Amino acid sequence: MKKERYQVACSAFYDHFKYFPADPQYLDDLNNEWADTLEKSVNDDFDYTIEKYGTIPPKNFGLPETIID
Repeated sequence: MKKERYQVACSAFYDHFKYFPADPQYLDDLNNEWADTLEKSVNDDFDYTIEKYGTIPPKNFGLPETIID
């Protein structure tokens, strides 16, 4: 099964930023526009989906600094 352009762009976005972008409300109508935004975000190293689609990036990544045993 061949992946759609937006699926490839979403995968590249996740690989680059380590979180998934928010999906547009009507993804079927915006496939190419959303894929363009994701590709531009990866190429420019800036998440344009935060303002355009309301993506909320995680506040922390990985393990916490303090680990309580």
